[in-house]
Amino acid sequence: MRRWESAAIGALLGAFAVIHPAAAQVRGTIFGPGLRNYPIAIAPLAAREGSPADLATKFTDILGRDLTLSGQFRIVDREAHIEEAEPYTADAINFPNWSVIGALALVKGWYSLSGDTLSVEVRLFDVYQRRQIVGKRYNGGVGDLRRMAHRFADEIMAQLTGERGPFDSRIAFLSARGKGFKELYVMSLDGGDTKQLTNHRTINLSPAWSNDVRSLLYTSYRRRPALFSIDLTSSREKPIWQKAGVNVGGCYSPDGSMIALAVENDGNTDIVLLRPDGQLIRRLTDSYGQDLSPTWSPDGTQIAFTSDRSGRPQIYVVGVGGGEVQRVTSSGNENTSATWSPDGKRIAYVGRAGGTLNIFTTDPEGADVRQLTQSSGKNEEPSWSPDSRYIVFSSTRTGRQKLFVVDAATGASQVQLTVGDGDDSSPAWSRWLQ
Repeated sequence: MRRWESAAIGALLGAFAVIHPAAAQVRGTIFGPGLRNYPIAIAPLAAREGSPADLATKFTDILGRDLTLSGQFRIVDREAHIEEAEPYTADAINFPNWSVIGALALVKGWYSLSGDTLSVEVRLFDVYQRRQIVGKRYNGGVGDLRRMAHRFADEIMAQLTGERGPFDSRIAFLSARGKGFKELYVMSLDGGDTKQLTNHRTINLSPAWSNDVRSLLYTSYRRRPALFSIDLTSSREKPIWQKAGVNVGGCYSPDGSMIALAVENDGNTDIVLLRPDGQLIRRLTDSYGQDLSPTWSPDGTQIAFTSDRSGRPQIYVVGVGGGEVQRVTSSGNENTSATWSPDGKRIAYVGRAGGTLNIFTTDPEGADVRQLTQSSGKNEEPSWSPDSRYIVFSSTRTGRQKLFVVDAATGASQVQLTVGDGDDSSPAWSRWLQ
């Protein structure tokens, strides 16, 4: 098998309520180039009715981490705060106390724990205009606190940039974690709730999310390289495709009605379409080259994939109904691992540049190519955030293979997500949770 080919194979929260309508004047405040590092203060939540004090800063720590990862905000140092957690209404807050420490926006709120029910009410204020922008109330268990913070981070991004943030989502990935074989894991973007899903002690490849974010497709070599799905709640697994040969890169169509999969037959690999139960619909490609790594366009009408039919691996696009194949990439002699952005505007891929592998994006016609990474080591396996603003990828820039996130428009704010022993690879970013 060729080197590039090996690499390619290589309790729901309660409903929330708007407390006050958003001020239309602030929408889009920090959206656009050059308007990053918007200063925002996040006060610890006030504890009500004898609630445990340890939750006061946990919510705000997670929220602050999310906003920092976005590359859009600068969190005002908590040590500089003059005002306490209370008060948390616009008519009682001393806004000059927040203005003097440089905050343009402010987050305050409270929480209460009654039995097993945690209630969090949190509000975003415009410090300059001295008024509330938006407020949300979340109900759930203590274990839901992290997701409450992620949801409010998304809300802050929506109010201050005009687009919902990507934080109420999950990232699936593979990791050895010191055990030799790469097993399947899932985590939030901040990594604070990482969970191991498999313990097969064999080769696992190419995780991909279902549309409802309740299960994953992946390839496992337990007997032969077969396609499986795993339910995240029950950890129950079932085989989808177990024919002889390498079966890798399975991914659901946007409406969930089909699966695209790279299937090997007599040494040649093509893209096929399956029903979710594994029944073959049709072979989509049929060339002498190796066709791998399918990715669906958001409207479900096209599939981009990697093929060496021209002599070296490049990115191509074909209609789901078949027909003429269009070449997308033309620069460089090795371009692989295409992934289509959820908004349909860009395709991310791995290209060899300057002697190493880096992350690029292009429009679906192959124009407006942008190189996002330039670091040493190998930068591979891109996957888009649900809002199409960020890309998670694996990189060996620190020695071990770890996951990083990058701004998909500019290449700025490259932040390491995973740490520790073992290599982390093959990230797959989900849609927003339901």
